[in-house]
Amino acid sequence: MIVSVLYPNHDGAKFDASYYKATHAELAREIWSPEKIELIEGQAPGGGTPPFALIANFHFASPEAMGQAMASPRMGELQADVPNFTDITPQIMVGRAL
Repeated sequence: MIVSVLYPNHDGAKFDASYYKATHAELAREIWSPEKIELIEGQAPGGGTPPFALIANFHFASPEAMGQAMASPRMGELQADVPNFTDITPQIMVGRAL
């Protein structure tokens, strides 16, 4: 199972990718214990603003492992860290690789 956290860009959006990589993703690793974390920083071909500032994919071994991660009593800590790197409201998608 994969939990994708998408940060859609908007005019004047604040997003600190360095903080996300060094601090927030590591906090998510500590709290959720995913098998793998994949970070994709948005790029716009030819310049301009990319549609997403960042997409983070958290890979879990099973739906049960994902459920345990999402039920962590430390979820509030992870959510409270979001304003430290962005003013974007993240979107969440759960899926599986084909």
